[in-house]
Amino acid sequence: MKIGMIGIGDIAKKAYLPVLSQTKGIELHICTRNEDTLKDIANTYSIQHLYRDFDQWLASGISAAFVHSSTESHETIIDKLLDNGIHVYVDKPITYDLESSTRLMKKAESKGLLLMVGFNRRYALPYMKLKEIEEPNMVVMQKNRGHHAGESRQFVFDDFIHVIDTLLYLFPYPIEQIRIRGKQENGLLHHVVLQLEAAQGTAIGIMNREAGTTEEKVEVMNAHETRKVMNVNEVISHIDKNSLTLGSDDWQPTLEKRGFHGVIAAFLEAVKDGQVSAESYQRDLEAHVIAEKVVETLG
Repeated sequence: MKIGMIGIGDIAKKAYLPVLSQTKGIELHICTRNEDTLKDIANTYSIQHLYRDFDQWLASGISAAFVHSSTESHETIIDKLLDNGIHVYVDKPITYDLESSTRLMKKAESKGLLLMVGFNRRYALPYMKLKEIEEPNMVVMQKNRGHHAGESRQFVFDDFIHVIDTLLYLFPYPIEQIRIRGKQENGLLHHVVLQLEAAQGTAIGIMNREAGTTEEKVEVMNAHETRKVMNVNEVISHIDKNSLTLGSDDWQPTLEKRGFHGVIAAFLEAVKDGQVSAESYQRDLEAHVIAEKVVETLG
């Protein structure tokens, strides 16, 4: 398969190029306006199909594309890809607002094309261990940073959306009520607390951008066990007064543990099969729906 990639920023360099360049059965076609970046990619990965011109890249025969450009450019690029019958994988968020994100998702669905959002935490091996907890009554996730208060829409759609999607992944119940709290000061959002209520339990998502440190921790609880993950790494099970660290493969690559191998493989497999479920469109859009509610509530 001919697979395209456009926009070679930090995440593309750290995660997607290392995985895709080692993936068998695909031919990579890379597009970026930065000539130095193209030279670096050619030298590092021996990739031959490199483009600075978008239209030439678009006409190269790619069947699917990974979009890693700025969020502001997503809508224009995705529109053109879908118009040319090309499946799309895009870094979260699709766009910075629900209206345009919904339009693009409906457009993809009407054309029978994939529009998959890069929520890698669904495929992170430690979080898949949390997913094993049956009938959870509470899920709590914190994803904090130090000295990073920011404009609310970017704060929520660029970063907090990961928390939203992870809660939706780990909390398997229909949401009956949503509660949102936060701190705004001098036009900047400092922290957000999201509470999802269902008859069976509660899911709480917290992001504090003035926490003095960067950390991510998740707890999933049921009547018999509490299972925790710190910084998408070690899994600890607490039952009664006993704690057990669930074993993992020390040789497992970090990108595999953090879900990048899994999410990329899932997209490529869906492209290969040519089958897209109606459920997948709604699943990838749902976090954007809640993100818009958070922004509207906090102003």
